[in-house]
Amino acid sequence: MGLRLFFLLCVLASFFAGWAVGTIPSPEKAFWAGIASLGIIVLVGIFAYRKTSKQILSFLSRPQMTHFLSWATDLLDPLYEGTVRLYRDREEASRKLKEAMSRFSAVMDHMEEGVVVTDLKGKILLVNRAFFRFFKVEGDVRGESFGLLARKTGINDLIEDVLQNHRSVQKEVTFSETTPARTWSLVGTTARGSGETDVFGIFLLFDLTDIRQLERIRKDFVANVSHEIRTPLTSIRGFAEALHDGGINDPKTAREFSGIILSHAERLGNIVSDLLHLSELETGKAVMRYGSVSLSRQIAHIRDVYADHARKKGIRFTVQLPEETLTYETDEGKMDLVLGNLVDNALKYTPEGGEVFFGGWKEGDAIVFEVRDSGVGIPRTEVDRIFERFYRVDRARSREMGGTGLGLSIVRHILEILQGTVRVTSSPGQGSTFLVRVPSREPAPSGIPAGSK
Repeated sequence: MGLRLFFLLCVLASFFAGWAVGTIPSPEKAFWAGIASLGIIVLVGIFAYRKTSKQILSFLSRPQMTHFLSWATDLLDPLYEGTVRLYRDREEASRKLKEAMSRFSAVMDHMEEGVVVTDLKGKILLVNRAFFRFFKVEGDVRGESFGLLARKTGINDLIEDVLQNHRSVQKEVTFSETTPARTWSLVGTTARGSGETDVFGIFLLFDLTDIRQLERIRKDFVANVSHEIRTPLTSIRGFAEALHDGGINDPKTAREFSGIILSHAERLGNIVSDLLHLSELETGKAVMRYGSVSLSRQIAHIRDVYADHARKKGIRFTVQLPEETLTYETDEGKMDLVLGNLVDNALKYTPEGGEVFFGGWKEGDAIVFEVRDSGVGIPRTEVDRIFERFYRVDRARSREMGGTGLGLSIVRHILEILQGTVRVTSSPGQGSTFLVRVPSREPAPSGIPAGSK
């Protein structure tokens, strides 16, 4: 029964009650009959009010629940429909807002660049996760002054310029308080919010350390290659001109000069060969040919190659051979290149009467090689740089010995491909020890467990 019909019946009941009271001849009885009729109407009204308000409150508390068995549907249906529509619109807006915030947070947290949003007074309103890699602070930084946090980096003037003059600026700064020193680029600008007076400062922090280091390495590489090639070319040209100007007519002079030319040409060939090796390794074009290698035979081969050189220099060359049955899986040619470079360097930088030790053994699932010498040693500050291309601790001595400066760089790149490591311990005047560790089995491709096919 609808609420309108209910009230209509109440009105009719009141009318008939009034009519019935009017037919009572006794005024006193008519009065009390009227009071009784009015009380019944009031009670029915209270009942209708409570029932209706209860249904309305129940619906408003759970608008997602479809109403049912409502005795006042004729009046409450428009309320139901409007409330459900408002509820659904609110839920849809809330869902879209949550999705937008989720996407925003995902983008902000996965950015490599640090992001800072401030008000015009420089108070931090928002930062992303990368911000904490630039500024070593902990906890919630919202409300703190960005200028004070950035004072040590020397970019606080830029921050004030952006916020006060409302313009976009960019500055690159080297922050030397970290080890190693970091190079940052800060880009700052202002943006308006939804209101006319809402203005925010937006700052992006870029870490350019790796880029600047690569630029330095590239410049050093070009300079070093030019110098390394120019030196033998100058000698070749000079002695060739001397031969052309008449030196060829003297057999002794011609033989001496041609020997020098041949030596420098061989050095040029070694530089080009090492550069090609390095290029193949760095660009991933090097082909790795894995196979079973006898550790004893490989060490004996390196010993035979360099034994005569050690004898001529008066160096005691000790080799430790493992069991003949010990084998491991690797690219034999690449490993010969690694071990040959290390032994060759040890012999070059060990003076007459010194000692060089070379050996290998199995340790767990790895093969370990040791090359130890009693040579000039390496300063502790230089140890981390000896694997850079063309880097030499003593440039004059290295060139005198004919080295290209690329051998250890080739060693590092080959071991990276083989998933091996090299560790160096050294001190000036006490010699150096190189420990190479490589897997005893062919390394699995990235992401695939060893041994799976």
